[in-house]
Amino acid sequence: MNWAVTFYAAILFFVLTPAILVRLPPKGGKFTVAAVHAVVFALIFHFTHKFVWQLSMGMGMPRPVRKEGMYEGAEGEQEEDEEKKKKSE
Repeated sequence: MNWAVTFYAAILFFVLTPAILVRLPPKGGKFTVAAVHAVVFALIFHFTHKFVWQLSMGMGMPRPVRKEGMYEGAEGEQEEDEEKKKKSE
């Protein structure tokens, strides 16, 4: 994990603490409310942590945009180089 995902998990946990935003179920017992909030936290974190991870990876250096045939090592270039070597021999 990286720090962005760690902070995201901490903030999400705080926000989903019972009675911060909502209490589910409203008239439930202490353990029922805690269990429901734990399940809600787990579901939200499960479906969003990869998105947060990807956002955090893009915060540093920008990633180069690679277009087909525009960078060294393209499959087509390797085949062309091999054909040129065979012809020159």
